Amino acid sequence: MSIPNPQPNQPNQPNPYQQNPNPYQQPPGAVPPQPSPQPYGQPPGPYGQQPGPYGQPPAPPAPPAGPRKPTPGWVWGIGGVVVASALWAGALFATGNLGSDGGDDVKADLAGYQYKKNLCDVSPLDAFKKKYELDTDSTATTHYGSQQKGFDQSYCSRQLKDPEADKDTYTSIYVYSTARWHKATDPAGEFASEQKAYEDQSQKTYGYKTKAVSGIGDEAYLVTETSGTGKDSLNGMTLAVREGWFTIEMRWSFYGGGPDDKVEPPTASEVEEMLMSDTRAEMDGLKKS
Repeated sequence: MSIPNPQPNQPNQPNPYQQNPNPYQQPPGAVPPQPSPQPYGQPPGPYGQQPGPYGQPPAPPAPPAGPRKPTPGWVWGIGGVVVASALWAGALFATGNLGSDGGDDVKADLAGYQYKKNLCDVSPLDAFKKKYELDTDSTATTHYGSQQKGFDQSYCSRQLKDPEADKDTYTSIYVYSTARWHKATDPAGEFASEQKAYEDQSQKTYGYKTKAVSGIGDEAYLVTETSGTGKDSLNGMTLAVREGWFTIEMRWSFYGGGPDDKVEPPTASEVEEMLMSDTRAEMDGLKKS
């Protein structure tokens, strides 16, 4: 009994009800199917697959048939060693501990200097007292101490008076000291740069000059501050010293009261000598405390 065909066959299309001895054989004269053009210039997917709708990638091809051969255990062992070695090396380079026992095992070299909460107690300023007097006002001295995980710090500030100044003078003279005990990071790599960076703050009416000095600590720098159109007026000077992981600086500052003020600042060489002498005394006091 034959089944009627509801619609006439279209040209070059096989009859779906017609039996074909070889299902994979193409009918005579048939044109092999061609991949449709890709939208917006997209390349065809792998294995001739077309991209999915809305830009979704095509489904991956099916894995080859047959049982999969297991990977030998020694291959996984080698891979684990390689990965572990890469992670270990990356951690060392990232933390900077390559060739050391690790950050927690590195001990700070404080060169024998002991923490002192009140730095003024070990800073007599004997050299500055030869030219100035200590102001005995209750607000003329300031100090504080701080102990943190990364470093300890102690600070002392004192106001001085010039014995030649009258009571109406507006001149102010200060000496500041700051000591730091670096416990987490060695300051040697940045210490010189910190002092030389002052020179980049120079402007037309004031400027800074940094020079290295010897005979104190592992390294030391003197920073001189001047002002005026010719920058010939001495306004301040700082001596910064590093010994091991310990750093200390002492700064002298001078602010004149005006053209009618009779108080004149000392010369730069005089201030340098006073700073060197009193900073050494301060450092000696911290080693004995």
